[in-house]
Amino acid sequence: MKDAKLFYNEYFNIDSPHEHQLNMWSTIQDEGFPLLLKAPAGSGKTEAVLAPFLAQFVTNNFDIAPRMIYVLPMRVLVNNVAQRIKKYTKKISSHISVEIQHGDVPNSPFFIADIVVTTLDQFLYGFARSSGQVGRHLDIPAGAIASSLVVFDEAHMYRDGFTFSIMRALMEILHKSHIPFVTMTATMPESLENSLFENIGLKDNKVMGETLLENDIKLTIEKEPLCLDGDVYITDELLSKIKSNKTLIVVNQVKRAQKIYEEIKTMLGLKDDEIVLLHSRFTRSDRRQHEEKAISIIPHKEEGEIVIPKGTGVVVSTQVLEAGIDFSAELLITELAPADSLIQRAGRCARYEGETGEMIIFPIEVKDKGHLPYEKEHLSKTLEWLQKNKGFNIKNFNETCSFVDETLDYRANDYEARDTLIDLYECVLYADSEPANIQLRKSKPVTLIVLDIPEGSGERVRRKIEEIISQSTKPLLKENSLEVDISTAWGLFKDENRPLQWEIQWKYNLDRKTPEPSVIDLFKSKRKPDEDDARIGPFRTYILDKKHYKQDKGIERDVSPII
Repeated sequence: MKDAKLFYNEYFNIDSPHEHQLNMWSTIQDEGFPLLLKAPAGSGKTEAVLAPFLAQFVTNNFDIAPRMIYVLPMRVLVNNVAQRIKKYTKKISSHISVEIQHGDVPNSPFFIADIVVTTLDQFLYGFARSSGQVGRHLDIPAGAIASSLVVFDEAHMYRDGFTFSIMRALMEILHKSHIPFVTMTATMPESLENSLFENIGLKDNKVMGETLLENDIKLTIEKEPLCLDGDVYITDELLSKIKSNKTLIVVNQVKRAQKIYEEIKTMLGLKDDEIVLLHSRFTRSDRRQHEEKAISIIPHKEEGEIVIPKGTGVVVSTQVLEAGIDFSAELLITELAPADSLIQRAGRCARYEGETGEMIIFPIEVKDKGHLPYEKEHLSKTLEWLQKNKGFNIKNFNETCSFVDETLDYRANDYEARDTLIDLYECVLYADSEPANIQLRKSKPVTLIVLDIPEGSGERVRRKIEEIISQSTKPLLKENSLEVDISTAWGLFKDENRPLQWEIQWKYNLDRKTPEPSVIDLFKSKRKPDEDDARIGPFRTYILDKKHYKQDKGIERDVSPII
């Protein structure tokens, strides 16, 4: 343990590592795999797995693995964690490579950097030898994975039995292939833990975090929703708290987040650099700018030191900011959500040792699908449990484990897990450059590119759009794009204002040997959508008219409860 403490002190600027960090050091160095770490949000899980791995570069002894693949559920988490890791590696050696691999930043499709931070879908395609990004070199990513320490962080966040089945299949194959892997979570219910490891067994390779961190949150539950019938209800007392505290507000639907953002900005007369909105319906470039602003206006750490920005700071977000973002709000206002979500949100408040904060939970309006994207049953169980446990300390890890275990029943689907195992084995044996047979989630994505559509209609406008796209570089188009669920695209398509009228298809020009855009008017031959409409389909690209998009608010049309 002496070596571990010296390493944490010298390279991570941590004088007193937590007990679970020291236990992880010894367990990983003893090759105790597969390994599960359950520890509170903000207790340094990333550092716990990173320290023993990076120590290899100091001793030049790579007994654990020569590289690490760090797998996360969301791109925003990938970007944030990669930056944290880079800060640590620079203190050890400038030659340690840290790369990001996901749809927005595909920097390491072969997984051959020293540390690759990626999403689960990219990891899945690489392992199954099923990726269009690597051309004919399909074996390289799988080979890189075979010689890596694989880390599944925030493993509880998928909330989808289908995706959990994919995870279970992957974990079982990794185990059979003797590839070391670590699963990390703050809020995985016991039902999911038992399901994922049912055919593997953890034996003694399970590390539990501290019971209580030296920080505290005062938790209260309001009786009336924050949003009701489309209106926002914020008392003068609450408004005063928001004004005087660095505040994070998390709600469950985009439309409510946008409404609250507008109301608070107007009520308090806030400037653009004092408040920011975050959700999934921003273009890549705007989303990145908003994430950076969010961190800059809320207390956060730089070089191990807490930085408290001056002035008012308000971040309004959906659950995209639930985990992985390393900042610490003083006041957390949140809508009711399942137990694991509330714990994750609490992890962004009074996050650091010795801090105190306040968390206020508002019920949600259940009519008109107000409960989405969550199950009504999970919300009602959560509220019932909180009302019965008045003295609940959301910073006490034992109590949060009970909260999760008694209200949530996440698990992998056994049939889907077995079916996925077969698909994965076939992909590994018979490589395919396109991931046609492998899918991570049941929902289907659609790409939208935000463009300023010229005035007019018909063929002249269509040709003008083609000209604009042809003259734009691919990086610029990508920066102005966003990925949404097909239900969101369908809602936009049905809107009478026609925010979605044009589809982009790329056709290869044999003479010029380049792909060229072909723009299709979705309403040219059929004026109205119907239930069986084939004009909106998954994995296709459409143009979103810029009139329906605002840089500070994202897509404005109220079309879907998806985050």
